Amino acid sequence: MSFLEQKWSDHRRQLNPTRRYSSQREFEADWVNGLRRRYSLSQEALAVLASVSVTTVQNWENPRSIKNIAGHNQDRLRDIERDLWIKAHVTLLEPCPPHIRAMYDLMGANKDSSAQGLAEYLVTMMDHKDPERARLLHWAGLAYSIADPASLKAREYEAAALEALARTGGPLAAAIENEVLGAQFEDLTNLPEGDERRAKGQRIMQALEALHARDRQPAYLWNALEVACRAPLTATDIFRLVGALAEQLGEDRVRQRVLHEDSYQPARVAFERPASVN
Repeated sequence: MSFLEQKWSDHRRQLNPTRRYSSQREFEADWVNGLRRRYSLSQEALAVLASVSVTTVQNWENPRSIKNIAGHNQDRLRDIERDLWIKAHVTLLEPCPPHIRAMYDLMGANKDSSAQGLAEYLVTMMDHKDPERARLLHWAGLAYSIADPASLKAREYEAAALEALARTGGPLAAAIENEVLGAQFEDLTNLPEGDERRAKGQRIMQALEALHARDRQPAYLWNALEVACRAPLTATDIFRLVGALAEQLGEDRVRQRVLHEDSYQPARVAFERPASVN
């Protein structure tokens, strides 16, 4: 079974898909368009990556096109998606331990089961107090989510990595936090609206608040507020974060940023004047 045939088959088995398609060809067209949108690629850029003409990409994205995407081009699209996913989620922070580089090489070579096996072994063997544990748990989650973004194991490792961040110390702590939370935020913004997106946002927000409790750096609260706005989470969460920022930085400074940056648009209600009562 070809790559997109398998994707189509998996989609048809879903009980409540986010979108329904009348044919495999319509599904293929939407998948290619979704790939471009997810990674902000023009049709010209995708054509270069796939070594085809722009007209070919346009035909791929046309649901009324008669021909399905050829098998060898589906294989190329599979490899392109993997390469783009790795670039969006993975940073080889230096100094990079050999086991992290090994997992990176295995994932890049489409050997996900080997990467997962290595991750499982390392998580079992590494001391829970090791400052590198947060990064290892993050990479263990990546080893599963690259193959299946909805993987239960991936979510378990994500949660463990976020929890470990609050205990992480050492010179690489901030860089590891940026890598882990950056990947988590990327995944959040790619999820469709719904319970899964809100649940993921809740986990990231709580991790950021824990980091703020540790270091008192307002950047963590700003990031938590953006997550709460983008998930979106409850008004209670948004008001709490705005209040914490105002307490630390002053209300005027927080109001200025919230009112002028689109990322925080849902939080503007915190600064709206209540209607006068006659």
